[in-house]
Amino acid sequence: MTNLDLPQGHRENETRATKAVNVVRSEAAAVRQTATEHPSSTVLLLGLVGLAGFLIGHGVGYRKAEADHIPTFRRFWS
Repeated sequence: MTNLDLPQGHRENETRATKAVNVVRSEAAAVRQTATEHPSSTVLLLGLVGLAGFLIGHGVGYRKAEADHIPTFRRFWS
């Protein structure tokens, strides 16, 4: 088996960066193929991620607004 018979990302003369780029490209292609085969699951997953991000942002904003209304002496001594 010669070096050219090996798939991209497994050739001996490629640098680590080239191998890493090839691995990322193949993983992205796999994700793209899965997303195209299962569009409803993709929408559900993206919706859940968006909802989780919204809830985290809301919680952080609520705690920040709550901290702004606590008097200074209580903020440091409680």
